[in-house]
Amino acid sequence: MRSWIKIVLIAVGIVVLLLIIGSFAIRAYLTPERISRIASRVTSEAIQHPVNLGRVGLRIGFTIGITIDDISLPNTRGFGPGDMVRVDRTALHLKLLPLLRQQIVIGGIELSGLKLNLERNKEGDLNIAAVIPKETKGTGWSLSLASIDISKGEVHYIDQKDKTELKMKGIRQSITFQGNSIIVSGKQEIFVSKTKTLPEMVLKIDNTIAYDSLQKNVDIRKLHVVYDPMYVDVVGTIEKMKTLRIDADVSVDHMSKLLKFIPQASRPGELKGALKADLSILGTLAEPKVDGRCELRDVAVTPQGMRRAVEKINGSLSFNQNAIKNILLQGQIGNTKFDVHGSVTDLKNPFLDIVAKIDGNLHDFESLTDEMKDIKLSGPLRINVTVRGRPDNPSYAGDYSIQNGTIDGIGLGKPISNFNIKGNLQRDAARIDKCSGHIGRSDFSFNGNIANFKKPVIQISNKSNIIDLDELFPKPQKGKTEEAKPLPITLRGDVRINTLTGMDMEFKNINTSFSYENGIIDVKNCKAETFDGEVLLDFYYNSNSPEPYHITTRMTSISAQKILKRFLNFNNLEGRLTGMSNFQGRGLDQNEVISNLSASGNIRVTNGIFKNFELVTGLLAWLGIKDYRELKFNDLVANFRITNGKARIDDWALSSTIGNFLTDGTIGLNGSLNLDIASTLSKRYSDIVKRYHGDWIFFFNNRGEATIDIIVSGTVTRPKFSLNKSKIQQRLKGKLKDEFDKKKKEWENKLKDLFKGK
Repeated sequence: MRSWIKIVLIAVGIVVLLLIIGSFAIRAYLTPERISRIASRVTSEAIQHPVNLGRVGLRIGFTIGITIDDISLPNTRGFGPGDMVRVDRTALHLKLLPLLRQQIVIGGIELSGLKLNLERNKEGDLNIAAVIPKETKGTGWSLSLASIDISKGEVHYIDQKDKTELKMKGIRQSITFQGNSIIVSGKQEIFVSKTKTLPEMVLKIDNTIAYDSLQKNVDIRKLHVVYDPMYVDVVGTIEKMKTLRIDADVSVDHMSKLLKFIPQASRPGELKGALKADLSILGTLAEPKVDGRCELRDVAVTPQGMRRAVEKINGSLSFNQNAIKNILLQGQIGNTKFDVHGSVTDLKNPFLDIVAKIDGNLHDFESLTDEMKDIKLSGPLRINVTVRGRPDNPSYAGDYSIQNGTIDGIGLGKPISNFNIKGNLQRDAARIDKCSGHIGRSDFSFNGNIANFKKPVIQISNKSNIIDLDELFPKPQKGKTEEAKPLPITLRGDVRINTLTGMDMEFKNINTSFSYENGIIDVKNCKAETFDGEVLLDFYYNSNSPEPYHITTRMTSISAQKILKRFLNFNNLEGRLTGMSNFQGRGLDQNEVISNLSASGNIRVTNGIFKNFELVTGLLAWLGIKDYRELKFNDLVANFRITNGKARIDDWALSSTIGNFLTDGTIGLNGSLNLDIASTLSKRYSDIVKRYHGDWIFFFNNRGEATIDIIVSGTVTRPKFSLNKSKIQQRLKGKLKDEFDKKKKEWENKLKDLFKGK
């Protein structure tokens, strides 16, 4: 046993002695001058490219090597300016046994602080191909390079062919050489600079890639890229830097982390879920052909402009560079479920062929967008639709229905209830087979069609038993300034209503055309029975303001007392009123009418009575005609204008048993008076006035009828009367004629002209 130990110790001693002797021999052989010559010949003869060297040294330890600081290689001719390669420190590993024979054989190279400017020109050639080391033999040294190890590397890649640029940092790679092949492998983190479309990224890469410098083939044996939450695995080949045969697997576990990759203009508010895809890339670099399949798992997305997410999206689809096919997706908005299948072809100019089914409740669409945030919805919803064609002009087919729904917050005074609708979709429109419901006690039932789905235009024909305007128009609430938003649709059509009530009015048997758009109601040629007569009117109402309104009326023998009481709180006049009037104001209750109304028109009241009207009874009493609480008249023809709370009277002509009265001036809607009245009394009542006032101050015609000019001031309830002495003097001198018959005839003719063709 001891003899074996002695033998081992002797052998170790001999090896140590040889190493010591070898070390001195190597140092004696590798003088600084010889090392510099070797480094220069290695780089110039092996690489066969101009090289600039810095300081050269010798390193002896467990391995023997030559170190070179600050190596730089200018770029290959025909590529960009500057250095192609810069290396802070290079180590050349020497093989020991050849050194003992005084031969230099380099087996490997270490590069620390490598900076590589890699380029591909328009012809597809790489600048790095010119510096691929070749096995070289020379006198006193040889190069049989097996590997290059890179640490702290940086690469700036510019591709002139497809106009791309990439910057990478922190590279740690091992490059081995086998004949014409270069095999690159390693695990490193690559820093990708921020661009206009992509954020700053750090990619973790595990790769094994081979390049055949003779055939110009790239063999991707393994390329595993991690950018949390994305994982990509790629294998395949690029033959002759042209033909692609690549397979890739992509998985994303947390899609929320991909939001920053989506442009801000189209970035959704929320994105969650997982995605897996596998694809093949064939064809050429110039014209790649992609074919793959994608699966979605529990995805949720809130598109821009929406306040709620489309969630629980699961399914799959296949794709290529031109189309998305075999779409099979399910998802939910709230508890409303949808199923989508079909395809999108010709992605450059997409053609849709999609079938969608929606089954749920309107409640799930509440607050879906900012415009809908105050709208309340409920009711079962069902839609089956096929969409075909280009996105800008699709064609629709299918059916839809809502049952027993409610809609509130769309600018109406009360919610829509018992809402039912069903119909079908045809090409670019929707047919409404039946739509019915209630708004308070108001009811509607119509059919029609819908065009322009982006901004719906609905044409309808409606029948209603009763419509209550007080429930349709919202009443302003004290202290509340925010207004309900109008229904975001346009309604047009014709309406028949048995009874319309509201604002202290009632209309019967209405037949009209109308439109509703952006909260504005516009009624044209409305025919109705009201105020015990017939009215034709045009009506304009802006619920956003919530006014002003415009009403143009053509009245035929209606109750003067009812209409005047409704609008002016004046109930002292009875008779049948015929005429035309134009009204504009804010608010339709009596106080708002009195304070804001502007109007003009021409009217005629027949077989009327002034009852207990202070202005009339006071005027008669002042003339000496006592105890007349009622004044019957045959007709009253008038033209009027109401502006800023005052009614302008132009030649009102009133014919009665007492006499004729011609009036002009103003009557304030607050009751103030400023009138000129020319009264021509019958002989009977002229005699009464003569006895009361005397006959010397008035003009009498040849029938003994007195014409009296009177000024009226004060108020309607407390009028004041005085003689218009200036006019009386002119009339006595014959300079002023009684024009009652002339004025009456003028207004009667004007009224007839206005009603022509109506």
